[in-house]
Amino acid sequence: MKIVRVLRRWATWQDDFDGDSWAVRAVLPRTNACQLVYSHPILATGIRMLDWFSLGWFRFGIDTTKSAWRFLRRNKRSLTPSEKIAARQRWKNQFEEYIYTNTRKKLRLDAIMRDVRRVDEYPDGQDKAKGISPWFRFGMVDTYERGFMAALRGSELVEDPTTGKWRHVNVLGGERGKYFVCIGFVPYEMVDNVDWHGDQYYDYPHVFCYFDGWKGQPYERIAYCEEWEFDGITHYREILDYKDVVNESRRHGLKVF
Repeated sequence: MKIVRVLRRWATWQDDFDGDSWAVRAVLPRTNACQLVYSHPILATGIRMLDWFSLGWFRFGIDTTKSAWRFLRRNKRSLTPSEKIAARQRWKNQFEEYIYTNTRKKLRLDAIMRDVRRVDEYPDGQDKAKGISPWFRFGMVDTYERGFMAALRGSELVEDPTTGKWRHVNVLGGERGKYFVCIGFVPYEMVDNVDWHGDQYYDYPHVFCYFDGWKGQPYERIAYCEEWEFDGITHYREILDYKDVVNESRRHGLKVF
């Protein structure tokens, strides 16, 4: 026991109790020291209290950590592999058919992304609220192995000759670069429902998603992609990681929106 080891190293001391003199010495064997310490009522009570408080604080720390973790993940879903597979099988054909048909007919691929947990904030929303908006427009441009691709914006990027890293162009300085599309990759398990016909405000698909992805968004990742065509259909190839481009751009003092 740690407290006993401290006492055994501490010193040689004596005390009178009930007319008898006894001592705890550092030279005593461990078992004898334990017996002598616990035979003294005051020391024994103090040691038991220290043990109780130590154990109590340890339990308090564990319980606090568990409660904080549950609070932080109160809006997070935990899906089993079977539930993920079921979601992908449910939505895969629907998204692929919609995108393929509209692309063949040269129709727009606009859509509205809506947060399931803030569904009543549409169509007004809160412009001053922090974080991602409860709904926004995007381009439903393609699919990938686990979900669909949401085109968020187009950007011109340039490769830095000194570092070999890509960053946003300096628009104010008249700099030009290569065109990329910033795309969010949305897994099908993030989708709760889809209204393919829209409403009186926006008559194109409304995709109701759980914003449980990266930084409270519906994406598992964001990347800069380049366009390529096959059989008259435009596809998108992932080229650059979003976070790497943002970090390099900020290093050059460029604002990224």
